[in-house]
Amino acid sequence: MSTPKAEKDLHLPLSRVKTIMKSSPEVDAVGPEPLYLVTKVTELFVTDLAKRAFKNSKNNLLEYKHIADVVQEDDTLDFLREIMPRKITVRKFKEIMAKKAARGDNSDESSEESSSDEDSSDESSSSNSPDSQNS
Repeated sequence: MSTPKAEKDLHLPLSRVKTIMKSSPEVDAVGPEPLYLVTKVTELFVTDLAKRAFKNSKNNLLEYKHIADVVQEDDTLDFLREIMPRKITVRKFKEIMAKKAARGDNSDESSEESSSDEDSSDESSSSNSPDSQNS
């Protein structure tokens, strides 16, 4: 079977989208029509998200924080909140972890979120105010 429309109309690779769809245990096979539709809808969703985030940017530069802000503020994007948390600095992460250690709270959820934030926090650490709190 061929795809309903030409692949050149799409910007995302069909093979990659098909691999992602088939990674779900409930999916055995993916037909060409649903594959095309899911790919096209994904492109439209990403485009809309990027446009909304770009509107919130002040200097004609789209950054992670702009997209994360849109995700955190829009209730319809709730399903993305764990995937795209707001970026925090390493200093802020250490403060949070120190407070949790003082309370004896061991939550895996925050450590997963902040491990991805640690890698990218070097960029934003210069904008962090020195309001460290000692617990």
